Amino acid sequence: MASYLIISAIAPNTPGIAHEVTSLVTYCGCNIIESKMKAMGNTFSLVLMAEGEWNAVAKLEHILPQKASALGMTTMMQRTDKAESKQELPYRIKIIALDNPGITKEITNFFAKLNINIQEMSCNTYPAQQTGAMIGAIKLTIGINTDQSVSKIKDKFNDFCATTNLDGTMDPIAQ
Repeated sequence: MASYLIISAIAPNTPGIAHEVTSLVTYCGCNIIESKMKAMGNTFSLVLMAEGEWNAVAKLEHILPQKASALGMTTMMQRTDKAESKQELPYRIKIIALDNPGITKEITNFFAKLNINIQEMSCNTYPAQQTGAMIGAIKLTIGINTDQSVSKIKDKFNDFCATTNLDGTMDPIAQ
């Protein structure tokens, strides 16, 4: 029976850092099921889910802290189970707006109040070409329970975008 380990890490962004981590996972006899890696400023960040037999995952848990220390990396690990399949409809949300503090909080609160699970979220800022004003771009993947009315949720989302001055779209993800 497979065991699963979530690893979260940050480290100085140096060439080969992703290779060091992925090589360690493989060396311990585990497989990377899912990962997100990104350079943010001068820092490398990653979150990954490793799968392996219980002894391979235990080996990874034992070796990773020593390797992380040598790389100047801060890590957190947590065992998990494979996600249960849910009856949810996947939707992609894209929002563009003038960047302002609290906008991400408002968006996550909107979906929380509707009991909608955010499966993934990314946020970026960049200067507008014409004015130089900072623009926020937010992308989310959500799962809508099949017992919820998608049309009502879309209407509420459109109303939310209008009242908060956001340019947002909500589209189904084809499987």
